[in-house]
Amino acid sequence: MKTNQLLAFVAVAEHASIRGAARVLGISQPAVTKIVRELERALGAPLVERSVKGVRLTPYGEAFAPRARLLLADMRRAREEIEQLRDGVTGRIALAVSTSAALTVLPAAFRAFHARLPAVDVHISEAVLPWMLTRMRDGTLDLAVAHVAPQGLDPEFEALPLFPVRLAVGMRAGHPLRHCRSLIELHGAEWILPGEGEMARESVAPIFSPMGLTPPARIIFGNSVTVALGLVGEMDLVGLFVEPLVDVSFRRYGVRRIEVRETLPTLTMCVIKRRGQQLTPAAQQFVECIQSAAVPHAAG
Repeated sequence: MKTNQLLAFVAVAEHASIRGAARVLGISQPAVTKIVRELERALGAPLVERSVKGVRLTPYGEAFAPRARLLLADMRRAREEIEQLRDGVTGRIALAVSTSAALTVLPAAFRAFHARLPAVDVHISEAVLPWMLTRMRDGTLDLAVAHVAPQGLDPEFEALPLFPVRLAVGMRAGHPLRHCRSLIELHGAEWILPGEGEMARESVAPIFSPMGLTPPARIIFGNSVTVALGLVGEMDLVGLFVEPLVDVSFRRYGVRRIEVRETLPTLTMCVIKRRGQQLTPAAQQFVECIQSAAVPHAAG
């Protein structure tokens, strides 16, 4: 497999069009077709097929697409690592952070890193864990910083613990259940919780199972902390948030913390990367800056 073959295939996969891929790559449509056919011969399987609706990936193409993206990302990192070892001041880092990480460790970490390597381009996304893991799988992200249960991560990822993060229940000041002090009393309320679909429902089960309860019947799932805070501040919803947001964001959105008698699970703020991935020197230095920025929070 050659780099130009991977680039052509990924461009076709992302644009679902030979024409779109040719435009992005700056080559002719016949050239794109020829390069993709060469890759198919090398792999011994058809990757794309044409139809009246355009171009689509075959099952082989669907399976190979994330691998192709990851190969290209690793090639890019290999070049950057050599450049950074040679020049010491250039390169690019792509990372994602959770909202709680953005409000705690990121500012100090970025300030320290920028002072060390001001010429390195840093691309930062604020996101939720499922999005982060997907982007690390395909090589788009070098690393992520988020609160997780490390033992709950897929084996393909490894987590470097930074400090514990407690959960907090929040609701608007005028919520009819604002005087309740137990998850049992709040179980019948309508909740808004992070995540999507049935897997998200299963992920919140450990919060309620110690009381012999199943997850609440009425749950709004979402992947935006800002949306959750806005809805909890305006509606009769009960939200579950990480503790760093209590002091920083609750008052702004009209949300108050409800102290419940039960002990809520503790998560861990972590640096996450693909298991076995060799970080570039610049990315490794960013991790070191994150670790330094986390020390006050670990002590607290």
